[in-house]
Amino acid sequence: MKNNNNQKPVRKPLNKLTLLDRFLFDTAMSDPEICRNILSIIFGDKEVPSIRIGIAEKTEEPYYDSRAVRMDLLAVDENEVIYDAEAQKENKGKRFLLRRSRLYQSAIDVNLMEPGEFDFGNMNDVYVIFIAPFDLFGKEKYRYTFRMTCDEVPGLSMDDGAVRIFLNTHGKNDEEVPPGLVEFLHYVENPEQQEKEIQDERVRKLAGQIEMLKNSQEVGVKYMRLWEELEEARREGHDSGLAEGHDLGLEEGHALGLAEGRALGLAEGKEAERLKSIKKLMETIGWTSEQAMDALQIPAEEREKYKGKIDGK
Repeated sequence: MKNNNNQKPVRKPLNKLTLLDRFLFDTAMSDPEICRNILSIIFGDKEVPSIRIGIAEKTEEPYYDSRAVRMDLLAVDENEVIYDAEAQKENKGKRFLLRRSRLYQSAIDVNLMEPGEFDFGNMNDVYVIFIAPFDLFGKEKYRYTFRMTCDEVPGLSMDDGAVRIFLNTHGKNDEEVPPGLVEFLHYVENPEQQEKEIQDERVRKLAGQIEMLKNSQEVGVKYMRLWEELEEARREGHDSGLAEGHDLGLEEGHALGLAEGRALGLAEGKEAERLKSIKKLMETIGWTSEQAMDALQIPAEEREKYKGKIDGK
């Protein structure tokens, strides 16, 4: 049976991308006006001031030997409120995603103060936002907002300025959230189906902004280059893997026998191919190992061995 995990990824046309696709989401959120529009739709009753900074794929490294955290967007508004927005297309489970949001929150916090500064009251308010096409909590809500509260005193909030929000495109509580948020989340997943039915002015504006991005020659070239880098990484990894597998197969074949040596060589060659492809994407595109393995469609159960080799390089 053919292993679908080893099939070459097919490039999705730019005009068919949705905001759940990393490239389009990053491109949109890099534009301060689009970024502000999306945030205003998400918060609804909260006025979002002009965005001073909008950075796609920003990496936070709190310490030189700690795990780097790559974020789709870090934006700061005129009131110094920080927003990190993430498009999470794949459901990797509640434990993984909730702890990931915790890591992102911590990575932002640890960089908010200058060395030697001790007034923690100066720390910014921070919102970490995940947009996903699945219901992580199973309560059929479009929006789940989390703030730290007290177990012993219901309703008592710590009010520490840290908020995490999980948005679900498959919510069913339309009457509990702003109509614009519902339209936005439906548009995020199925833009072609929803565009003609949009009523909210901000969501209509967003649809126009996204259409302009898709028709932009500059964005098209950027998207093509991304896929060229991906294909080059796969091709170089494949060529290297075949050579290493062949050499190893011959060498081990003397000790293990031709059949066993060939099998071992092919297995090791495949692993070397994938490892080189991962590293190539990390170096040329700036992806994390997880993003590179997502692009290469490496099964979840095989990822730890590659992470170990990358971390130990």
